Amino acid sequence: MKKVKRHFQNYKELLRPPAIGSLIKGRVIDTIGGNVIVDLENYKTGILSKDDLKFSLKTKDELKEGDEIEVKIVGEENKFGFIPVSFSEAKKDLIWEKLKKMKEDKEILKIKVMSANKGGLIFNIFGIQAFLPVSQLTKENYPKLEDPTPEKIFKELQKFTGKEMNIQIITVEKEKNNLIVKEAEKEK
Repeated sequence: MKKVKRHFQNYKELLRPPAIGSLIKGRVIDTIGGNVIVDLENYKTGILSKDDLKFSLKTKDELKEGDEIEVKIVGEENKFGFIPVSFSEAKKDLIWEKLKKMKEDKEILKIKVMSANKGGLIFNIFGIQAFLPVSQLTKENYPKLEDPTPEKIFKELQKFTGKEMNIQIITVEKEKNNLIVKEAEKEK
């Protein structure tokens, strides 16, 4: 009898729907009125809104029937039987996971400085804004100023805008949209 109960428990687990916030693979089935219909691993049918596609910089024409995509469950089944899913949210989650792995691996990235502010430098890593505080610059690039003021530091930091810099990720906090980097030391 215990084996039978365990079997039914395992079967119930298989039938449990993915929770809101879960990433799930799906296959494009069709488009309806600009929305994309997605088969969610034989669980249910998902719907990607045309607004989500615009936000993800994809068009429904780029997604062909049979294409496998990763989506995020963003709501409960609607009155039409579809599960709302998001391609753009899944993409962001996957980028944050990649950034976390890069931090763990202490990977060095060569990235262009997008801009500067009084506190440091701003980078764009896979569409996520990263910040490099002045304190995380190497001795070579740290502003050497007599009588440093925020304005003078800002002026020095602006010289880096548009230049590539070797950086390492030191903080990854997806929930706070917080990505902090440091300048990587040059190999000797």
